[in-house]
Amino acid sequence: MDARLCAIALAGLVLWGTTPEAAAQTDASKAAVTACEAEVTDTVLQMRARDAQQLEFTSSKRMLVPTQNDEVGVKGEGRYRRAAGGTVSFTYSCAFNFKTGKASGALFNEVGPSPVSNAAAWQPDMSRLSPEDCELAVAALLKDKHPKGSSLAFNSGSRQLRPAANARVLLLGKGSMERGPGMRASAFTYQCEVDDRSGRMLQADATLQ
Repeated sequence: MDARLCAIALAGLVLWGTTPEAAAQTDASKAAVTACEAEVTDTVLQMRARDAQQLEFTSSKRMLVPTQNDEVGVKGEGRYRRAAGGTVSFTYSCAFNFKTGKASGALFNEVGPSPVSNAAAWQPDMSRLSPEDCELAVAALLKDKHPKGSSLAFNSGSRQLRPAANARVLLLGKGSMERGPGMRASAFTYQCEVDDRSGRMLQADATLQ
């Protein structure tokens, strides 16, 4: 089917009140939906990185909107699960060119609770977390990197907890240590990755500044 005729056919489907599901039965509309939702998926993952998981599109909300020349617009709704828990709903739009078979101009707009609000509601299980285990691992790591180091101290007031992927928690903090005898103390930052369910310390990392 000629690209222009295909666009006209899609316009007829919309004008006659055909549902988006029925329109999606044509090869052209299926290609448009597939290409656009793939483009939207890439855009969401680029913008939200690891925070967006299990992204889904709502088939009943898809709409094909004929535009000018050889393009059709695809609009719809979807949602993704956040790494810290909870879901975020969004609307999206995209343009599909029948001649090139490519999608472009993908946009998404999050609706409902923002990621910041959801993150604020996150609460770790403090009964299983041990900052001391983390700091012992960090101390061992720094001693290994700087054998002559001494006067290592942790700033307990700098501790922060953040949600991470796969039911894990990041414990972040600051401290100081002398790289060697007679040297001034240098500040360092550290983080530990902890299993939120078991409290097991999985990995420690530190950077001496």
